[in-house]
Amino acid sequence: MAVHNYFVASFILICLPGTQLQKIFPVPRVEDQAYWHAQATADIEHAIKVATTQNWGIAKNIVMFVGDGLGITPTVAGRIYKGQRRFGHSGEEGYLSWEKFPHLALIKNYNLDETIPDSGATATALFCGAKGNFYTLGLDHGVKRDQCMESLNQKNWQSSIMSWAQDANKDTGFVTTTTVTHATPAALYAHSPSRYWECDASLGEIGHGCRDIAKQLVEDAPGKNAKVIMGGGRLPLGASKFPTIPRICKRNDGRNLTHEWVVSKSVHGHTVKYVQTAEELLSADVSKTDYLMGLFDKGHMNFEAERDKSPRGQPSLANMTSVAIKILSKNKRDGFFLMVEGGRIDHALHLTESKRALEDIIAFDEAIQTGLSMLDLSETLVIVTADHSHVMTINGYSKRGNDILGISDVKSAIDDMPYPTLMYTNGPRYAHYWDGKKVRRPDVRKEGTSSLGYQPTVAVPDIYETHSGDDVAAYATGPMSHLLHSLHEQSYIAHVMGLAACIGPYRDNCTRPEIQLFRLHNRHTNLL
Repeated sequence: MAVHNYFVASFILICLPGTQLQKIFPVPRVEDQAYWHAQATADIEHAIKVATTQNWGIAKNIVMFVGDGLGITPTVAGRIYKGQRRFGHSGEEGYLSWEKFPHLALIKNYNLDETIPDSGATATALFCGAKGNFYTLGLDHGVKRDQCMESLNQKNWQSSIMSWAQDANKDTGFVTTTTVTHATPAALYAHSPSRYWECDASLGEIGHGCRDIAKQLVEDAPGKNAKVIMGGGRLPLGASKFPTIPRICKRNDGRNLTHEWVVSKSVHGHTVKYVQTAEELLSADVSKTDYLMGLFDKGHMNFEAERDKSPRGQPSLANMTSVAIKILSKNKRDGFFLMVEGGRIDHALHLTESKRALEDIIAFDEAIQTGLSMLDLSETLVIVTADHSHVMTINGYSKRGNDILGISDVKSAIDDMPYPTLMYTNGPRYAHYWDGKKVRRPDVRKEGTSSLGYQPTVAVPDIYETHSGDDVAAYATGPMSHLLHSLHEQSYIAHVMGLAACIGPYRDNCTRPEIQLFRLHNRHTNLL
């Protein structure tokens, strides 16, 4: 419990408003040698405490936060943005809420057949414990993209952490800012050779005979057994009749799967709640709600920077996280599994609109702060990670404290013009032009680089910016979190969760041999 209190105190410090934080941990006027030595000493003391107080217990609960596309570079940019916008600091010296977790590792996120991964196959690795092929969901090496017939063979199916948890009588749920049928959440419950088969209209000829992702969510285990389902996606589930919007399909079969889900729970005597606004969500009586589905948009939920924050608008990711934990925490005996995704971080980065991405990172940060304030970390494993990264880069050279959305303090030696601090190697804005003598680019001093829709000039033109092949980080706290300690395959994370909670492949193989050896060593030492 002492370890739990220690980390709670750390999280409280991180979450305090800037003025209160400065009273407890004042920002020095001079960062001299004494300052850096004192900081290092404090970090060493913290490291020693972490190393000597590892939690070898069984995780009653597991909460996994996935920042879609939130690689190391966007994380650093988000950290600086948070410090500059929230606390008025230079930004570099701050932390996001998960960056003080006691354990972290680097994660290799390639797919079986692609160096640069997609979110379907990476989520499959994260949740199922084995890598898959590009664009596939919940399937193993035997199925590649769009191979419908092969995907129907259950020998090629992978079971997920959601299935493992349900088999152990844990309550389960997921929260996302994308559609609830999107790649990351879908890997928890679906087996599909295409992440884009979200509704029946998207199957086409090549998918004839396969079942769409929305149908699998409502009709098949483990999706149909999830106690909490929140995000966007009324169109794929047939709850809206709007025209199809880009990359979001509507149902051709005329079914309203949301209504069918409500009826199926009700006829079995469960208390069910279907909500569509922030007001409806926050007014729900969670003590009397067994199952809750919240669909807050016909497609993806809005970017945080554009979210309607009125009662009739969309809830924040923090709002959804809070309600999800309240509902799932009612399983006092067996605990729960919850996945929370900041899904639109990825979409903003694909558009190379950095401000939108950073605002969604801050919303993700606030959701994690909310979750940490509600969880007992002595019995809850919390993991924060990304499924992949993006081709964002942080350019030199700028003085410390320069606006992360601003421009460099130096000029190019070639064209004598500065450039934005945040740029991308590819993407939709290729603004170089020929002036009759040489290739030139726009003068960023005349552009609003910190505005909401700004897109920097890229090196390679494309419709959307692409993912990158960089390693991502995984941060962990709680029981068995020390198993994340070096460079790991992405599929390793599912096994850490399984072993920590003694579920799935580790349900009957959950010994803690290292701590037994430690105790034997101490007993032998005491006899001398």
